[in-house]
Amino acid sequence: MATTEYPALERTPPRFKPELAAALSGVIVYTCANGFMTGGLGVAGRQLGLGDIEVGLILGLGAFVGVIAAPGWGYASELWSRRKLMLLAVPMVALGPAIMAVVTGQFVMVSAAVAGIILGAARLIQAVFGAALIPVAQGCVADITQPSQRVRGMGGLSAAISFGTLSGSALLWLTGRLGATLGFATISALGILACLIVMAYLPRSRPRPALPREETTLPLADIWPYLMITLVGFTCYTTVPPIFALRLMDHFGMDGGTATAQTGLVLTVGVVAVCLAQVLIILWNFKNPRLMLRTGSVGIFVGLAMLLLARDILAMCVSMIVIGFAVGFLAPAILGAISLIGGRGAQGKIGGINMAARGLGSAIGPVLGTTLYQANHDAPIWGSLALVMGVFLLTFISRDTRAAAS
Repeated sequence: MATTEYPALERTPPRFKPELAAALSGVIVYTCANGFMTGGLGVAGRQLGLGDIEVGLILGLGAFVGVIAAPGWGYASELWSRRKLMLLAVPMVALGPAIMAVVTGQFVMVSAAVAGIILGAARLIQAVFGAALIPVAQGCVADITQPSQRVRGMGGLSAAISFGTLSGSALLWLTGRLGATLGFATISALGILACLIVMAYLPRSRPRPALPREETTLPLADIWPYLMITLVGFTCYTTVPPIFALRLMDHFGMDGGTATAQTGLVLTVGVVAVCLAQVLIILWNFKNPRLMLRTGSVGIFVGLAMLLLARDILAMCVSMIVIGFAVGFLAPAILGAISLIGGRGAQGKIGGINMAARGLGSAIGPVLGTTLYQANHDAPIWGSLALVMGVFLLTFISRDTRAAAS
């Protein structure tokens, strides 16, 4: 029988906070791993003898496979138990970083080529099963929020995603001088903890009420501009961070450990700004996704221009604060808009398709960034500036969802 997990949350949300925390715990671990790998795998790869483009391919191909898996997970979340899906996905998300810890710590001596293959396989495991977690959590949030509160609710989900990314960046900062092994092992331990939280607090499934066809149909004709914004936006967002540490080593003459730690600092302050913006969205209950997207894209453009001119760590941090605060408005706006357009039985499907667009952008970004970096050290930033202009233009053809939110 088709199932749902949260029929009672809408009536009495204060009593069920552990259940919601359990639904978001896997998301936090998944995005923590992504945040750590984005800035830390480049230096770790060099230490193992891998080239910069090879590391970009490991990051990008893992995200690309997640693109293929995400829609399937989204459809599954509308048919099967969300609890069982999370209990399947979360342990595998912990396994990927555990394998990376073994390889980067050189506990088993292998050639650079074999190390690259193993790291790629670990990344695939983490990405494929991690692709399930955001669609499942998005369906949960849609179940427990009224339309008038949907953007605020998706702001909470986005805040969980950002908190995970922040944790990964902070972990990179704290462990950069000690090597990536400690960071990967820590993420794996957090994954085990998240699995225990899901087992203890995520409720078992209950019968799902019958819904009319229009409530279960995927509204691609209406949501495609938002999906394109997700694709272009995440391509933009993941093009520059993978080359931060390389840029610090090549421009400022830093050693690998120092460059990794400083990259962690820059990424951390940026994600703190993302979290701050999303807390403001939760508190102020914004209801105009298109305005949020336009404001955010303009802010990202300004921040990237500042980053292009940055000549020290302080200037890079200030640039990332501007970029991060602007990025904080994009994800809740997109999630809220597509959730309002979709019916009650299509929330997981929409989440899976949007996750696919997110993953495709995350797959293209690192490869694009590291490839452009080989041509010119400023080229990744120029490419991101062009992409964010595309996001701004797409907002003018996206559907206005304010009426649905009222």
